[in-house]
Amino acid sequence: MAKIPELLAPVGGPEALRAAVASGASAVYLGGKAFNARGYVTNFDLKELEAAITYAHVRGVKVYLTFNTLVADSELEEAAAFLTRVYELGADAIIVQDMGIAYLALQCVPDLPLHASTQMSVHNTPGARLLKDLGFQRVVLARELSLDDIRQIKAESRLEVEVFVHGALCVCYSGQCLMSSLIGGRSGNRGRCAQPCRLEYALVDKDGQAVVDPEKIGPHLLSPRDLNTIRDLPRLIAAGVDSFKIEGRAKRPEYVATVVRLYRRALDLYAERGAEGYGVSPGTERELAQAFNRGFTCGYLFGRPGRELMSYKRANNRGVFLGRVISSRGRRARLHLAAELAVGDGIEVWVSRGGRVGTEVKRILLEGQPTQVGGAGQVVEVELPQRVAPGDRVFKTADARLLAQARASYQVPASGQTVPVHLAAVIAAGRPVEVSLRDAEGHEGRAVSAKPAEKALKHPLSAANAGELLLRLGNTPYRVEDIALDVAPGTLVPFSELNNLRREAVERLTAARLAAYRRKPVAAELCLPARFKPAGSKRTRVKPRLAVTVNSFARAEAALAGGADVLYFGGETYNGERPPRPEELEQLARLGAEQGREVVASSARITADPELTALAPYFRTAERLGLPVQVGNLGALRLAQEMGVPELYLDWPLYTFNALTLAQWEKLGARRLTLSPELNREQIRDLADTGFELECVVQGQLEMMVSEYCLPGSVLGGLSSQNRCSRPCVRQGRFALRDRKGVLFPLGCDQSCRMHIFNAMDLCLLAEVPFFQEAGIAVIRIEGRNRPPEYIKRTTAAYRRVLDADEPEKAGARELPALEKLSPAGVTRGHFYRGVV
Repeated sequence: MAKIPELLAPVGGPEALRAAVASGASAVYLGGKAFNARGYVTNFDLKELEAAITYAHVRGVKVYLTFNTLVADSELEEAAAFLTRVYELGADAIIVQDMGIAYLALQCVPDLPLHASTQMSVHNTPGARLLKDLGFQRVVLARELSLDDIRQIKAESRLEVEVFVHGALCVCYSGQCLMSSLIGGRSGNRGRCAQPCRLEYALVDKDGQAVVDPEKIGPHLLSPRDLNTIRDLPRLIAAGVDSFKIEGRAKRPEYVATVVRLYRRALDLYAERGAEGYGVSPGTERELAQAFNRGFTCGYLFGRPGRELMSYKRANNRGVFLGRVISSRGRRARLHLAAELAVGDGIEVWVSRGGRVGTEVKRILLEGQPTQVGGAGQVVEVELPQRVAPGDRVFKTADARLLAQARASYQVPASGQTVPVHLAAVIAAGRPVEVSLRDAEGHEGRAVSAKPAEKALKHPLSAANAGELLLRLGNTPYRVEDIALDVAPGTLVPFSELNNLRREAVERLTAARLAAYRRKPVAAELCLPARFKPAGSKRTRVKPRLAVTVNSFARAEAALAGGADVLYFGGETYNGERPPRPEELEQLARLGAEQGREVVASSARITADPELTALAPYFRTAERLGLPVQVGNLGALRLAQEMGVPELYLDWPLYTFNALTLAQWEKLGARRLTLSPELNREQIRDLADTGFELECVVQGQLEMMVSEYCLPGSVLGGLSSQNRCSRPCVRQGRFALRDRKGVLFPLGCDQSCRMHIFNAMDLCLLAEVPFFQEAGIAVIRIEGRNRPPEYIKRTTAAYRRVLDADEPEKAGARELPALEKLSPAGVTRGHFYRGVV
């Protein structure tokens, strides 16, 4: 039988920690007050972290610390201090997104295991292999992968593989979303996602006309259902998954207790019966749904589910179907129950007009008489906040009994996981009493009395009495699995003495167990390499080179006509356009050489293993021609390295956010780095001081989201787990999302049927060109893949004139009005001045 995976539980605060441990978690993941992707939950300060790690470790539960946000240069000293402290406290691993933090950990605390967060967007085998070579122990895979993808990455990477099995899903590849950041300044990469994807949107065509009726399918077009793979655990185990991860650090402790308990029970059943004897009862499914659900999905495990992935009608907990309204009088409603209803339950009526009516049930009448519980098939009467109509559906959103059961599981002091121990005692007159507790790992707590036991005159200690006293471990983390008592006849030992020795043995065993986790202190101030601290060196004013990203020969010619110095050729194409071929790259390279322009082979930000195979000839052509290659994910980076490309450039989806990230990329052979668009001008200036060849995006539609889910394909093209898409993106042209304020966010459907959502307004930093010159930024870039050739030519020409002007400030002021007219939705400076939270 395959190894039973670790069960990894979410912990957002101390109560959730007790719930997770009590319910059978093998490990928990939790965050400090900073540097974690759930910045709005309770989390733990350093004192609480120490207590949490102690609580878990004594009970044999591992603790993984979430260090999974991007970290600014100004925060690196604080980050180093936090890292070294949690290392000393004995954290079992840290989960990281920022390559700079990974670099810091590998340099400073190399024996602290590194886990790559799902925020790193690892979605292909070469990316996982690269992490293994860097020193990572585990990868948390992107939730967009299929069972076959997971199996291949596990087999070929030699990394531990962690997979989400239950909880909320992001519609975007985790770590690749700027939607919350660009709309409201709250960055998911900084732990502050406002979840604008859960809001209401309309899908519109190029003329702004709605193409689907939200009344019919629902308005929450970007809101996925919740992941639930409990039926598929045997297949995930067979694929080699090492850790089953439950999402939910923002959920209530009762949710954590319920879901962890049910998944633990499922794993125990598999361990007992194997795959053939495995099954999930209707009761388990009902409890999981009652705990929280937006509807359930198995995600992408078995392919693209299309609309079956989504919860279009509502973005929050839908509860479990309870019954229907059969009549109402005023605020009283008679319900025909399809399931049990009890006083204290939460219910919600989906009214035909007006949305939802919810309440906590205070009183139930059955045949006119008060009752605590109404059963399935019965007709009961309840009071609601407002009138409802016959036929309205009723859902139970909270089950009082299930919540009480969950709370009881972790609020009782002796509840939860306990560590099995061997108890031994030697009691004989004339020698000190010895009591010892030993766990399976060999840790021992041994207590010896200060005085020898005496010979009894009247009431000698019996083995039964001694055993009864020594077995009293009720409020401790231990349970006696076997006992060896050696009690000599006629010996006298006060009961109080045995109680004290038992307590002392427990304390010493606990100390021994914790000592195995503690590490020697590390000086945080010695962790930051001097070269990558803010340098404050004298800046050299330079004229940045002007780059344009293009994905067709027509767009490339437009960029050249406008005066581009650098062409990034390749990457995503949209709405049926054909991707560039190797021969076109060769043709453009010749044209660039004739005009003295640099041509760079570029790749898409998401490239699954089959796409990397298809990309190889393109990179091979670049290598043969001596062209640089630009990549946007770790797998494409590894492919480029293996193919020996002459120069390697890294795009912004790899998130260069601080100076330590620069150090990591330099170590991997990168020469030019595009900075994150979430950096502000002061942060850009500081990074420019390090002396790297840096690039900034200054113009065009910034991509807010890339998703394996395609909205047009799902609601217009019939895409589902059973049906292929009819490609409305090709037949009907371009689409956009319209929000509640009427703002339109353009959509692009790429050659791999992924959906890309772009910001409504164009980024425009034309007036800031003097800043980039003064800061020493080597390259400024226009995003042109999603724009027509005429737009590319005119914007490139405007930037060219400003760059070449003797007085760029005045030139920028002259050119800006015309450039703004090219963007009907308006322009934005993005995060250049405001930065992100």
